[in-house]
Amino acid sequence: MRRRLASLLLLPLLAGATLQAQERPPADAIAALQEKLDKGEVQLRYAEDGHGYLRSVLAALQVPAESQVLPFTGSSLMTGLISPKTPRALYFNDDVAIGVVHGSSMLELIVNGADGPAFYTFATNRRTRPRFHAEVGRCTFCHNREDGAASQWIVADIAADANGFPARRGGNDQRFDLTDHATAFEKRWGGWYVTGTATNMRHHGNATLASGAAELPTGQGLNVTDLSGRFDPAQTLGASSDVVALMTLEHQAGFINRAAVLNTRYSDAGADELAAYMTFAGETRLPGPVTGNSGFTARFATLGPRDAAGRSLREHELKTRLFRYPLSYMITSTAFDALPPPARARVLQRLGEILRVTPEGRTALAIAAATRPGLPEGWKTP
Repeated sequence: MRRRLASLLLLPLLAGATLQAQERPPADAIAALQEKLDKGEVQLRYAEDGHGYLRSVLAALQVPAESQVLPFTGSSLMTGLISPKTPRALYFNDDVAIGVVHGSSMLELIVNGADGPAFYTFATNRRTRPRFHAEVGRCTFCHNREDGAASQWIVADIAADANGFPARRGGNDQRFDLTDHATAFEKRWGGWYVTGTATNMRHHGNATLASGAAELPTGQGLNVTDLSGRFDPAQTLGASSDVVALMTLEHQAGFINRAAVLNTRYSDAGADELAAYMTFAGETRLPGPVTGNSGFTARFATLGPRDAAGRSLREHELKTRLFRYPLSYMITSTAFDALPPPARARVLQRLGEILRVTPEGRTALAIAAATRPGLPEGWKTP
């Protein structure tokens, strides 16, 4: 009798716990999509053109196909399939990146959530009920930071041979150097195809290590607008690896990685560093005009909100710098929203202090305040 009474007394508590679990919002955009799939609110369509669910997944997660960039080094869970003749295609928006090798058994996904970056895989075989599978150990093995603070997005310069195999650097097991908007162009894009034109710019893109060489050439793969002959174009959704998309992804990854650290281990110095990065402190200036060739620049500008004057933080400049306004569009991202309140408050304070001193900085603050709720009222007056 006592045992039965105790069980009856526990029922309201268990019911309350179950209700709370049901009401808890999904942890990230992929978990939210899976919830809609489970409820039958969304369906993913399988295409017979060799790309399977890819286009449907991109559409469901609002990831533009124009964002395609193509690394060709053996990395990720599909390392044995990737080479210059079979590149890995990456597609991204502010919070999600999707990687796939044509003919592979899975899509790989990284997504920003309330607890920082999370990882998923998605089987590519045709099924009645396709499903995203949460990953932990297999992905964090490479994506974890050396300091253990948080997982990270990886955009890197990798010296690879003609088969896509990464060479060791610095006499140790490190095979790549992370890059962001502050990295010199001469040290970027090893292991990536890069298409479009970039005046006076030298980089490692489109090149592989010559036999016996230790470093990639910086002038071998410049201003490539046609990847014909390098791989079968039917393997990817487009024939480009847009230079503007690649620079945008680099900037974004640098922001996400700094924010993820703050999300797990706060410091005033870390908040100040993130604010400086968001205002493009230390950005390597463009040596000349840059033009992509996938339509990404125009598509990207349509993805975010605009103020009453039609201005957006997503407008590229591409003559001397990456963006027109000196404040990162990532201020509207899930990664920014996930910052703990003390970190967010400190970053906002520093952004105001940094940007108030110039006319273009004040304009950037006004655009942000007009397009994102919850920002300081004082920002609205340029």
